[in-house]
Amino acid sequence: MDPATISFIITALASGAIFVTSAVVEEEVQANYRSLKVFVGEKFGLQKSVVQLENIPTQENQKLLAEDLADVIEAQEIEIIDELINKTKALTESLEKVSEKLSKQDFDAIGIDLENVKAINVKINNVISEGGAKVLGIKARNLEADSIDAGDIIAKK
Repeated sequence: MDPATISFIITALASGAIFVTSAVVEEEVQANYRSLKVFVGEKFGLQKSVVQLENIPTQENQKLLAEDLADVIEAQEIEIIDELINKTKALTESLEKVSEKLSKQDFDAIGIDLENVKAINVKINNVISEGGAKVLGIKARNLEADSIDAGDIIAKK
């Protein structure tokens, strides 16, 4: 399978993972995302990579899943590849439909989002977070630091 098609699949999975955590996701998106996620996990034995992408949809995790998928997909029958592409298209189309209806006011606006950070000193300045359903200047989870210096943080609707 060509790299562009694998990228299309991984981008759909990452977008779905991000979208299903928002408060505005529709059932069609959830169903199509779950269908593609389970299919990739079970048919290709990539459950661990898919869960990792779902939990942390970073570029690095997208690249790792793309590499894993590229390694196992070539040995598959055309029917399975067609089903994979159809599930990916269904998710992409449902994401596009929902995206057309939404405005930036439907999403949370977070200026800085820190998770699982261990540092001696953290310094954050000049953050503007504007619009959205919920507005946060800084969001932190599992942060360990000796000191935090934050200034010029603006969070407004």
